[in-house]
Amino acid sequence: MILDDAWMKRALQLAALGLGKAQPNPLVGAVIVHSNSIIGEGFHQQYGAPHAEVNAINAVENQELLRESTLYVNLEPCAHFGKTPPCVSLIIEKKIPKVVIGMRDPNLKVNGKGVEVLLNAGVEVVENVLEHESLLLNKRFITWHTKKRPYIFLKWAQTKNGFMDVLRKKSNNIFFENYWITNDALRVWTHNMRSEEQAILIGYNTLKNDNPQLTNRLYGTNQPKRFVWCDDRKTEKNESFTFINGNIQDVLDELYQQQIQSVIVEGGKKTLQRFLDANLWDEIFVLVGNVEWESGVPAPELPSKPDFIQTIEDNLILQIKTKINR
Repeated sequence: MILDDAWMKRALQLAALGLGKAQPNPLVGAVIVHSNSIIGEGFHQQYGAPHAEVNAINAVENQELLRESTLYVNLEPCAHFGKTPPCVSLIIEKKIPKVVIGMRDPNLKVNGKGVEVLLNAGVEVVENVLEHESLLLNKRFITWHTKKRPYIFLKWAQTKNGFMDVLRKKSNNIFFENYWITNDALRVWTHNMRSEEQAILIGYNTLKNDNPQLTNRLYGTNQPKRFVWCDDRKTEKNESFTFINGNIQDVLDELYQQQIQSVIVEGGKKTLQRFLDANLWDEIFVLVGNVEWESGVPAPELPSKPDFIQTIEDNLILQIKTKINR
């Protein structure tokens, strides 16, 4: 129904507010509607904090109205004890007669169980309202549960003529080039991206060559975890980074074990090319600056034409998604 779609869109808007804070939990928003008016809404604001359904229910001033209301939530309510009690128990306790769900939870602890508990309690359940939009919103959570790896963003900057790095020169083992490809606006965009994702991964050479901070300094306060892929090299102690040895599968396994649901691969060409060659990526972002170099390290070739091109001042952002994420 049209109204169901409208209320679910609001739930999705609310859910997105938890990006960068709710992980490793999913992004969930909830809206409570009575007589075609919203009387309560909420979202999962932070890992370990109350779930969206609880916040929405608590936001309703007249709790008696819950008995005549419909709860809209983009993800199946949980039916197990985790950091917080199961949401289905509160829904049943408050005698909410109808629940509209965007998608089922891929977490095996929940999948279908929340719906089953509600139905057994006599609650009317409507499923798959704006399911595609719900799937896209929780692409990180779904990938981690179904593919046992984080959602992978590949990101690099390149010049207008396709170079991503200078041909480095050494002087007493110190790289002396200091350069920028993109404008200030894209640097803020990059830090915003870092605020939304759980981790950043670079290669060992990038660490040694650039000594990057990889922090979010320009957008909010959320900071990603920083990882360095160093093959089988021995590494020096560095409290700012976590080092991972081994092949690409070892890297992904380690990130999975650490409950990293999304990672931005910001390494040099060698690291990026390994992910491309293994076809292990979900989205690619290429930041194209308004500069040209006479020579340099060529950027990786794109696996397909961009799905989206965004212009920010005099720079471009090219985005490619795998088919399943479009």
